[in-house]
Amino acid sequence: MKRTLTYAFICILSAVVLLASCEKDTDTLFANQEKAIDSYVSSFLKANPDAKVVYKNKVVRLVATEGSGADSLRSKGKATVYYAGYTFSGGFTKNSLFATNQEDIAKDAGWALSGEENYAPIQIDMDSDGLVSGLRRGLEGVKAGEECLILISGKYGFGKRKIGTIPANSALAYHVWVVSLDE
Repeated sequence: MKRTLTYAFICILSAVVLLASCEKDTDTLFANQEKAIDSYVSSFLKANPDAKVVYKNKVVRLVATEGSGADSLRSKGKATVYYAGYTFSGGFTKNSLFATNQEDIAKDAGWALSGEENYAPIQIDMDSDGLVSGLRRGLEGVKAGEECLILISGKYGFGKRKIGTIPANSALAYHVWVVSLDE
């Protein structure tokens, strides 16, 4: 009996140590992703001196083209957008594209989609439960006509879930063209 309890204790202790180790590895991964994002931001701003950077709770929005008007997207609002979503590892390429409704980007990536519905702007509801938390943070404050890049560590992306071709804990980059806002 004593031997069984000792064995059970060792198994439980091993599991706790393993979980703590995995959590530490994930924290290191996210920290490295955030460093890669910061490095990308520095490079982007050097190449685009008119760009603006907005930080919102560990999410970065690089504004390439300012939007217009007094209204900006609020936490309960809606935006109609074109977008391209990429996995991010220090940068992004057509090979890291996982979703888009921009026809030229899809074609450049070799995607063979047909039909106007695939290339229509979509409406994003900021109040939707299905919206990635990092994307929600990054979109808050955009204006109609804005073009931006939203950079998110895996912590604020899909986290531990693998979604389609997106590996678990992946950093993400969304290139967004805001068509209009609907509060």
